[in-house]
This record gives sequence, structure tokens and C-alpha cells, in this order.
Amino acid sequence: MGFSDIFQKSKKKFVFQQGLFWLISIILFTVVLIYTRGDFNFYNINLRLAVNILITVGFLALSVYINLLWLIPVFFNKRKFLLFTLLELANIILFILLNYYVTYFFEGGKQPTNFLTEFIAELILVLLFLIVSTLLKFMRDSIALQDVELRMKEVEKQKIEAELMALKAQVNPHFFFNTLNSLYALSLDKSDKAPELILKLSDLMRYVIYESKEDLVPLAKQLEFLQSYVYLERLRSNESLDVQFDVTGECVDVKIASLLYLAFIENAFKHGAKDKSDNPFIHIYFNLEHDDRVIFTIENRADPFRRKRPDGGFGLSNVKKRLELLYPGKHLLNISESVTSYRVELTILV
Repeated sequence: MGFSDIFQKSKKKFVFQQGLFWLISIILFTVVLIYTRGDFNFYNINLRLAVNILITVGFLALSVYINLLWLIPVFFNKRKFLLFTLLELANIILFILLNYYVTYFFEGGKQPTNFLTEFIAELILVLLFLIVSTLLKFMRDSIALQDVELRMKEVEKQKIEAELMALKAQVNPHFFFNTLNSLYALSLDKSDKAPELILKLSDLMRYVIYESKEDLVPLAKQLEFLQSYVYLERLRSNESLDVQFDVTGECVDVKIASLLYLAFIENAFKHGAKDKSDNPFIHIYFNLEHDDRVIFTIENRADPFRRKRPDGGFGLSNVKKRLELLYPGKHLLNISESVTSYRVELTILV
């Protein structure tokens, strides 16, 4: 469907709605006119009266469209309230005068018995139509705006989901590349740890491939995965490396973005386990004592020869983007570095 087809469809819908509104208005106006004037009934409706009613409704339509198409968009929507009020009063007076003189003409030059009563009746009539039509316009605009906002939110949601899928797709090969490097290093050394490493690696790969497909996964499973990964890394590390993995509190039903903490732990082993002569350490701590948040802290011995990168490297850059997409305004990431240590503290509201 092209733009012209959509425009024609929208135009036909608008014309139908307006036609229906004025048809109902004519019927209601006729009924009210007959039943509020004792000398009228359905049998008194002749050609002259019918034309008079149609002209009155025509003047009402003129006032309504002046209000909807000119006064509201040009003055009210631009907050020119004083001009809007003055021109709206002029619009109302214009209707009353036009309708008064037309009625005077159709009644053969006969003056109304009570001018004030006639004035008040026509004022109420035009105010009623202006108020009802304005409310209908605001309702329609509000519904249209909500529809646009919903469409924009849906587009934004799809965009975020696509970005998250791309980021997760980057995590898996990066993880496998690092672990395969570890396996290769052990095989070169003909280490007795290699078979155990392969078994543990198969468990980790099973989790990464099958269980981490969802955006959010149970924290308990993630902790189990991370503990296995730490165990795997300790197998190939020097015995002087001090590794601690502590969890306080209970996970209960908490769910966290999959593989979110892996980059920090990979980074710690990459840079914190190199210097064997300077008491290397990696301390990992999960605080689950609060119902509304998960606090993760990891600290490791700093590598004095590490070349610093502004974005923190591939892994940290990836996890920062995921945090911004998944937990906007619901996370706090603090990274601090001194001469001897590197510390990350991540708090996520759940």
C-alpha cells in the first residue's frame, strides 16, 4: 500500500466521520427544536423550516471548523490564549448574528418576541457544538498520539532486542576463544589437568550454548556457571594465586542478564594472575542480602604493565552497553584502579 492509498483511505475515513457527526447533529437539532417550541411538531416541518434548520447547522459547521482548523492549531496550541479567547468570542458572535438575520429573513421579517431569550438560546447552541467538537478533537488527537507513542516504543523495543542479540552473539565466540586458548596452553605443557579441564569446559559450553539463550536467567545458575569457570581458571593458574569466591544471602527467584558478570571475571584472571612474585589475588563477592538489588564486587592485583584502554577493552565495553540497554537507570557501575589493585563494583536493582 503506497502513501497515496493511505492518504485516500484516511481522507475517506475523515469525511465519513464528519458526515456522520453532522447528520446526527441535524436530527438532534430538529428534535430539540420541535420539542422546545410548543407551536412546532413533525407535521409543521415544511420546506422553509427545513432549509432554515440546514442553514443554521451550516453556520454551526462554519463556527466549528473555524475553531478546529484555525483557532486551535494557530493560537491555542501555540499558547496564544488571549488572542484565542478574543477570536473565539468573535466566532461565537458571528454565528449568532448570521443565524439571527437568516431566521429573521425566513420568518418574513418578523422580529423575535424576546430577543434576549433568542440570543441566549443561540449562544448555548453554538457553545454546545464548540465544546463537544473540541473535546472530540482532543480525544482523537490523544488517541492518535498514544498510537504513535506505542509504535515508537515498539520500534525502540525491536531495536534494543536486536542490539542485545548482537552483543550476546559477540560474547559466545569471545568466551570460547579464551577457554580454547587455556586448553591449548595446558596441552602444550602436557598437563595432567587437561582432562579435567576438558570436562569442566564441556559443562561451561553447554550452559553458554543452551541455557543462556534467554535475556534473563536465574542468578543461582549463573553463580554455578561462574564458580565452574573460576575453578577452570584456577586449574591452569599458578598455585600462589589467591582466589576467593564468596556469596552472602540467598538468590531466591532473582533473575539477571545472562553472562553479565563473565567479562569482569575474565578480565581479572587475564590481568590479575600474571605477576607470580607479588602475591597475586582475585577476590569475587556477591551480596544477595537485599531483596531489591544484587551487589557484585571483584578485586584483583593490578598488572603494572597493562596498557590502559579508554573503553576498558572488548569485554567491558560489551557489558557496559548491555547494562545501558537492559538496566537503564537501574544499575551503578564503579571501576577504580590504584597502583596495586583493580576493583569493580556493580549494583543492579532487580
